[in-house]
Amino acid sequence: MNTTKKDFTQYIHATNSTGSNKASSYILALDWLCKMLQLKPFNFDDCQNIWMVTSFDRLHELYLFVLSESKKGDSSAWNIKGIPKSYLQKGYCSAALKFLQEFLVEYSFEQKLLSTFNSHKGNESEIVKKLKFRIKYPNYLTDGLDKKQGEEIVRSVKVRINQNVFRKIILEIYNQSCCITGLNIPEVVRASHIIPWAEDLNKRLDPRNGLCLSATYDAAFDRNLISLDNDYRIILSKNITDYYTNESVKEYFINKEGTKVTLPTSYLPHKGYLENHRSKGNF
Repeated sequence: MNTTKKDFTQYIHATNSTGSNKASSYILALDWLCKMLQLKPFNFDDCQNIWMVTSFDRLHELYLFVLSESKKGDSSAWNIKGIPKSYLQKGYCSAALKFLQEFLVEYSFEQKLLSTFNSHKGNESEIVKKLKFRIKYPNYLTDGLDKKQGEEIVRSVKVRINQNVFRKIILEIYNQSCCITGLNIPEVVRASHIIPWAEDLNKRLDPRNGLCLSATYDAAFDRNLISLDNDYRIILSKNITDYYTNESVKEYFINKEGTKVTLPTSYLPHKGYLENHRSKGNF
């Protein structure tokens, strides 16, 4: 498994707040660090192409070295003409490396989950147990935090990974397309949980607990305004049919009632989960 600049770029933009320039700064910092390592590798010849380094521990060794060099100021051997020294001295290189380590941990765990799903050939109900892995999170990534803070970071990381994996699984089995409209623009389709994420821990990664829906239908499904019957046909809540009558509602909802959604070839929505969803709405 090799990390790529593209993977890391997507990750760092997704985990930074909107409008933050930190993501771009970190990418540039790592690009400059690659150049520094190519010119003066010290004992890190194997890290000259950072995007190909797969060892958490090796990246941590490099991180500690970069951190020590950043404290030397202008006396650092990496004070090289043509390379902006601010990236090293102001801590951008070390901070970016730590972020890269965090990414590598998450990326490798995510790939393990996806590989397990893609290789599963047994009973579909058995996949949930197979996807139950403990995340291995290096202790040095939580240095300086107390036990509770460290546990919270690991928990939040696992939640983020599982949500990403669930989305990728659902989009894969639904061919990247909304099962109601056929819309296949990744930015506007959602992996919708039938039984909500917070409600049942054991069903969070169950592909049978998901639907691929475009944003409007995802919102309506999440608020129990639409659901599916046991034949996978769209049913509408009386909250829609009794109170909304304009043309847009007719086009988006009334005209869809009774339509059978497009189903995946495997991991069909679990009828028991759909029954649970219908029980919470005014159908």
